[in-house]
Amino acid sequence: MVINIRSIKVKVPETLLDYINEKLSKSQKFFAGISKIEVFLSREKYLYCAEIVINLLGQTLKVKKKSSDFRSAVDMAVNKVEQQLVKEKEKVKEHRKTGKYLLQEESFQIPLDSLNLDKKKFTPEVLTVNEAMDKMADNDYVFWIFINSENNKLSVVHKKYDSSYGLIEIEKRRNV
Repeated sequence: MVINIRSIKVKVPETLLDYINEKLSKSQKFFAGISKIEVFLSREKYLYCAEIVINLLGQTLKVKKKSSDFRSAVDMAVNKVEQQLVKEKEKVKEHRKTGKYLLQEESFQIPLDSLNLDKKKFTPEVLTVNEAMDKMADNDYVFWIFINSENNKLSVVHKKYDSSYGLIEIEKRRNV
């Protein structure tokens, strides 16, 4: 984790820089995916401003706090950032948790008797790939099973979601 501290048009004492590093290095315990932290210190009229930008994996958190002195502005900004990090961590946990439960709920089996299956017997013809594609289009199917005349293998030509076509060549199973 890299912590960059920049002061804009204001001189910052070394003790404050150490204080900021100490406070922000603890934020790693809240969220392990922090790649970079940037701190911008500035002065706006009579108030001191502390802005913290944290780069997470695929997301950016940004907090800006103002106060009458730098330490309190930094403290308020760090507290707010820690709250946001805890919130992000909970979101990730909840997302993972719901995924587990969805998988468990959907892993039941449906008895074959209750399914309305349309069974057909089919003898594959010896065709070229182009002939199989024509037959598939003529019958308005999304796939066609045939024996490829070029290599005598059982093959399947199918229409993909992007309207392109695919060819699956089925090989004999080897004894393992």
